[in-house]
Amino acid sequence: MYELLLTFHNLARWLVLLAAAYLLYRAWTGLRRRSYTPADRRAGLAYTALMDLQLLVGALLMVFSPFMASLYADPSAAMKASPSRFFLAEHWVLMLLAVVLVHLGSARVRKASSDELKQRQALLWYGLSLALVLLAIPWWRPLLRLG
Repeated sequence: MYELLLTFHNLARWLVLLAAAYLLYRAWTGLRRRSYTPADRRAGLAYTALMDLQLLVGALLMVFSPFMASLYADPSAAMKASPSRFFLAEHWVLMLLAVVLVHLGSARVRKASSDELKQRQALLWYGLSLALVLLAIPWWRPLLRLG
C-alpha cells in the first residue's frame, strides 16, 4: 500500500503543477481580456481539488510510510539531517500552508465584485500557493517514481 500511495503522490504532483500553470496562465491572460469565464472557475476548482487530494495522500503517507516511522522514532536525530528534517518538519508544513492559500484564494475569487478583481485575486493567491508548492517539493528525489 505504501508504494502505491508514494507512486500516486509523485504522479499527482505533476498534475498539480500542470493545473497551477494552466490556472495562472488563464488568470494572467484574463487580466487583459477583463473577463472571468466558467473555464477560469473550473481551472480554480481543478487546482483546489488536486491540492486537496495531494494533502490527503500525503497525510496517509505520513501514517503508513516506513521512512516517516523511522523519523518519528528519533525526531531529534532526524532534525539533524537535512533530508529527514525536510520531511519531518518542512515539507508537510509548507504544503499545508499552500493548501490554505488555495482555499483562501478560492474564497476571495468567489467573493470578488468584478471580473478583473477575480483574475487579480486568482493570480495573487494561487501564485503564492504555487510558490510554496515549488519550495516544498523534494527536487533532489526521483522526479518520476513509478513504483
